Amino acid sequence: MNFVQIYLLVVLGIAISILLPVLRQALPQPKGAAPVPLLSRLWAVAKPYLALAIFSLLGGLLVVAAAGDSLKDWKAALLAGYAWDSTLQKLKG
Repeated sequence: MNFVQIYLLVVLGIAISILLPVLRQALPQPKGAAPVPLLSRLWAVAKPYLALAIFSLLGGLLVVAAAGDSLKDWKAALLAGYAWDSTLQKLKG
């Protein structure tokens, strides 16, 4: 795999890491809560993650550069991106 393919897989891992908590928080609320449209819930939850996503995409370049030739498999590249962003989210608090 070439650099672009590896980087795109790292970016996909980052995107999965960002989408999972956004979708989890945007799930419908219990029946007692007032109904809010799905897109409104998604945008409210996703806004704080946008800056982190941009930073993570730049950091993805560092992941690919640091890993060197060890990211030859698509699964390793995907997991490297996911682990990178997941770690950043945990450090962010």
